[in-house]
Parts: sequence; structure tokens; C-alpha cells
Amino acid sequence: MSTAPYCVLQGVVLLAARTSRSKAYIQTLVAWGMLPESVILLGGNASDVSKKVGDKKEWEGILLPDLNESVASTCEHAEVPIVHVAENDVNAELTHEAISIASPDILIYSGSGGQIVSEKTLALGPKFLHMHSGWLPDYRGSTTLYYAMLEGKLPAVSAIILDSEIDTGPVVAQRHYPRPSTEIDIDRVYDSAIRADLMARVLVEYKTTGQLPAVESQFLHRGTPYYVIHPILKHLSILSLRQGRCQ
Repeated sequence: MSTAPYCVLQGVVLLAARTSRSKAYIQTLVAWGMLPESVILLGGNASDVSKKVGDKKEWEGILLPDLNESVASTCEHAEVPIVHVAENDVNAELTHEAISIASPDILIYSGSGGQIVSEKTLALGPKFLHMHSGWLPDYRGSTTLYYAMLEGKLPAVSAIILDSEIDTGPVVAQRHYPRPSTEIDIDRVYDSAIRADLMARVLVEYKTTGQLPAVESQFLHRGTPYYVIHPILKHLSILSLRQGRCQ
């Protein structure tokens, strides 16, 4: 993790929402000494609950986000320009306008959960860089982190360029991560943190070479689409952490 002065990543913009994942993304970028040219923040210009910007904790070498620190607060502290969009929808016209004005080469996608980026949005120009919490193509879809742990596998993150289908875009990087501690909020802290960690690693290469890592097309006949995990299965997955199951 860098302690050098901030480096602005030319051509890189973060599309953020008022979520734990977006907080992790911008906090991790700042911690690694890399700043996007700007942040497009969906959800309007509402007052932040907290203006706190404090020390961050690490676990297994991974930065854990401070959920009390808003995206806007982090941007203000690091002097990152921020554009507020009075929409939560990535596919809304106001969002399209903000993306078009920013005109990035790479748009780090961290919108609100459950949204599918439309073909019209993808056609705006930038590469939409997305961190999927699962090893592709084996784990496509939702909450795949829990399904992987149920099967005794290590959690993973895949960095992909979004296309018009769900989790089928070309892969630019993948990494396995240690299974979470039972003391860590898996959904809001751990999942956000490991996605942010791989994002930072991808952007280190971009900063060095001016390009994303080489892309690899997925074997689309492989893998199974997963859907939002049932609460009982989710509970069993969490119990497996206490039992230390892992391949």
C-alpha cells in the first residue's frame, strides 16, 4: 500500500453510490495514493451523516473501510472533484450526461446494488471496470461469495469489463482472498474490502503501464449462475467459518 503523494489517474473516473462498497473503493484508492480524476456520486447532494475522516484498520493486509466516513468526506479530504447526480439509477439520463461530460477512458463502476447496466449506458464510451465478488466463470450472479464458502472454496474477486450480459465480460484480473473472520461484517465490510483491494491492484498496473492488464475472454459454457442466497444457506456458510472448512 502506497504512502507516496497522491497520483491522479488520468482518464479514470469513479461512479459511486451511497454504499459501503463505494466508501471502500474511494478510501482504498486514497490509501494506495491513487486518485480518480473525479467521482460521480449518485443519489443527490444530501448532507452526509458524518464528516469524519480517520485512521483505517487492516485485516490480513487488506484495508477495511470505515463505514462512518462518507464518499463525499473522503473526496473532500483528498481534494477529489465530485459531481453529484440527483439519480440513483446508472441508466438515467442525468447519469449519462455526467458520464459524457467527464468523458473517462475507464469508469470504475460502483453503482447501487441490483442494477444492470444497460447497453445504452455501456455505449457511452468508457470501459466499465467492475469488481465481481466471485471467481469467474465458475461463480456468476449474486452473493457468490457465500456459495463458494459453502463449497469449501476461498472467496475471490474477478475484475471484468462489463458487457451487456451478467458477469460475462472479459476478465482483466482475479485473486483469491482469505476467508473472513467471524468478527467482520461480511456483506458491508469484508466483501467491499476485497473488491476494493483487487481494484487498487488493477489500477497500480494501469498507473505503471497506461493500460489495464491483458483481458481474457471467459469460457461462457462454464460456470453456474447463482441467485441471492437463501438465509438458511447464508447462515450455514457463516457457520462454516467457525468450523474452518477450506480446500
